[in-house]
Amino acid sequence: MVKYLLVFTSFLLVGSNLLAQQGTVTGRIKGQDGLTIPGASVVEKGTTNGVATDIDGNYSIKLSDLKTAVLQYTYLGFTSQTIVVAGRTKIDIELEEATTEIDEVVVVGYGTSTKKTLTGATSQVGGEDVEKLNVARVDQALQGQVSGVAINTNSGSPGGASSIRIRGLSTFGDNDPLILVDGVVYDSEGLNALNPTDIASVNVLKDASAGIYGVRAANGVIIIETKKGALNSAPKVEFSGYYGVQNTARRLDLLNANEYAVIKNEAFGSAGDALPFNNTNLGEGTDWQDEVFQAAMIQNYNFSVLGGNKSSTYSAGASYFTQDGIVGGDKSNFERYNARLNVGNQLNEKFKLNSIILYTNEERRTLPENGIGSVLYNTINAFPNEPVQTADGRFSYMEEVSDIINPLAQIENAENLSSTNKIVGKEELIYKINDNFTLTNRLNYNYAAVDFKAFSPLVWYGQGKAQNTALNEELDPTLVEIADSMFIERGAGVFESRSTYVDLTAESYLNYDRIFKEYHSVKGTFGVSVFKRYGEQLNGSAFNIPSNSVDFADISANLAPGGFLNNTGSFEYEERLLSTFFRGEYGYKGKYLASLI
Repeated sequence: MVKYLLVFTSFLLVGSNLLAQQGTVTGRIKGQDGLTIPGASVVEKGTTNGVATDIDGNYSIKLSDLKTAVLQYTYLGFTSQTIVVAGRTKIDIELEEATTEIDEVVVVGYGTSTKKTLTGATSQVGGEDVEKLNVARVDQALQGQVSGVAINTNSGSPGGASSIRIRGLSTFGDNDPLILVDGVVYDSEGLNALNPTDIASVNVLKDASAGIYGVRAANGVIIIETKKGALNSAPKVEFSGYYGVQNTARRLDLLNANEYAVIKNEAFGSAGDALPFNNTNLGEGTDWQDEVFQAAMIQNYNFSVLGGNKSSTYSAGASYFTQDGIVGGDKSNFERYNARLNVGNQLNEKFKLNSIILYTNEERRTLPENGIGSVLYNTINAFPNEPVQTADGRFSYMEEVSDIINPLAQIENAENLSSTNKIVGKEELIYKINDNFTLTNRLNYNYAAVDFKAFSPLVWYGQGKAQNTALNEELDPTLVEIADSMFIERGAGVFESRSTYVDLTAESYLNYDRIFKEYHSVKGTFGVSVFKRYGEQLNGSAFNIPSNSVDFADISANLAPGGFLNNTGSFEYEERLLSTFFRGEYGYKGKYLASLI
């Protein structure tokens, strides 16, 4: 019986091997234009068995079963295909170009193009990619995302600006790129005003492709487009938000009180001086980094609605963002409110009207930072043998060194607040002359009002401290005759600055787009731009603030008994720019391209 089972089993195995037809499949891979594709991948699905096409697009692959094998054909920039062999030994494939990639629309100066037809060096970051990062500023979303673009943070406090450098530094003058939001000129500081979740795309022009903007584009151009609605689409409501807590990723390894006392005794002993500590067994003492660093709150909430009917589109949104500092908490806070409205109306077959308005209100509180005298400078240099506060409840003095003060006392007395209201808008009328010519006229405006206030109360940090604003430990507010500009002689003081900035741009340009005899494409842009920027600023300082309180800190305090106003100043400025621009593009079969700016 066993003998017959073995024979039957062997028969089944042989039969199965006969049913599985081994063989080789050959073929050639081409594109839609008929040209062969070298280096394309041909892989047997579900296995590691694969080959690449040769220089003529030919391939040959051995398969274990010609009937059931499935082949996958892939190549970068083309749509992959999956084919069931079904016993065939020759399979030729035509791959289609991946239009989602090479036909992706890229916004360039006064027009659009596609990745396939661009002749310049550009990079694009999509709005979805920006939104996933949950960043506070748009420029933070470009960090590590775009080659040739360096983003350096100038401040570690919430709402701090960054410097943007595209392909290094310019020869002289300003190194910042030109930034445009929906065609409106922005400065890098103004990027704080944008809500990253409102962004549809960020396009970076790095070389001559930015030349249409003239000398202003010498350091590159960043073009930001905000979200817009779509024709014949139902209302789409979106809400997103997050709440988080931030902490320091790492800290410096500083001396504790015991280590500090030992090392200081060694230093004094080596110099032949009396030892400052009779007892070096002081334990851990005060870890000033633990005292200064804290868990900081961050939260962001966004609401938007967008859609359209057969002749108009709309997109509206509002957002709220706030972030405390890891150092200082709400004394180093950034808070922003945004509102946005974007409406497009197809008036008739010829005319289209687009209107965009963005509003931002932001408030930022800051602490002294960067270098000697900053909070972090005092934190890492404060003495670990000193307590945060003494038995009588006052902050301890760091009297061993003249330029070190208690960092918590410094935070307690810091009062620096800036407030910005910003309105950005565009009115655009597009006239379609015919199938080839389109005329665009638009007016861009940008208004910002910035208020800044810094209050310096009467405070005593210890004997001989340069940061003292009081005459003695009792905070004596007695004023003396003004003989020089020493702030200490003037009591508590406040500095205020009020600035207004306005940009206006009027532009008119003609776009031409035509394809001749299927193979020849010609595009052209010609236009005129008039730009005007003006602003004014008023500065003032008042001293002897009543009650030594920030609640009364205003330059009007000079009207109070004993108060006075000093160091006032103001300025106005205006600049204008008249430009004409031209861009021409020619393409043959979508392969051979040339452009002139």
